[in-house]
Amino acid sequence: MIKPLITLLVVSLIALTVPEESFANKFTTIGGGVSGANHEKLGILKQIGAYAGTFFILLGILSIVTRNRFESFVGMRMKGEGIAPASYVLLILGALLSLLFFF
Repeated sequence: MIKPLITLLVVSLIALTVPEESFANKFTTIGGGVSGANHEKLGILKQIGAYAGTFFILLGILSIVTRNRFESFVGMRMKGEGIAPASYVLLILGALLSLLFFF
């Protein structure tokens, strides 16, 4: 039982200390992966934030409306219990992401 544990530890230490040459080029090209002007990139991120925010708001509203119908939905509450905190978190997160569109 102890021999596989020692082998795993040795292999992990070797993997962490020996540099991998195939990763050398990947770290230098991460920043240049998306081409275009900065305002174009910001516009794309604003659209993504608006769409994701709208989706989260709709999911939060749906979890409030259907809280007594499905026990395994986002709220994860049984019938007769109150509204789950996850619904409020989704609404707030969606509102924050949607506000990103206007900045």
